[in-house]
Amino acid sequence: MMTIESILLDGANGVRIEILERSDTTLVIRWVEPGRCHYGEQRWRRRSAHTSGTCAVSRRKIRRGDAVYKPAERPTPSNGSAMICAEVLEPLVEA
Repeated sequence: MMTIESILLDGANGVRIEILERSDTTLVIRWVEPGRCHYGEQRWRRRSAHTSGTCAVSRRKIRRGDAVYKPAERPTPSNGSAMICAEVLEPLVEA
């Protein structure tokens, strides 16, 4: 896991996302969703979307099979259905 200079993103519905660390397939994210949940260090993994949805950062449509990052914690956290398009994050974390 590589620590990076943190990247702060404003997501949909007031969600604040801060990328703290990354590897090839994993991110450690601070997720703050006012009035709902706060995760100081949450592990997200890159995978194929199992369902369609909306990107938590860009609001782009996600189709089943698209490359996304999703929370990898067990039991499933409050934001367990959230997805972030890999296309949106990868240019930011590679820079």
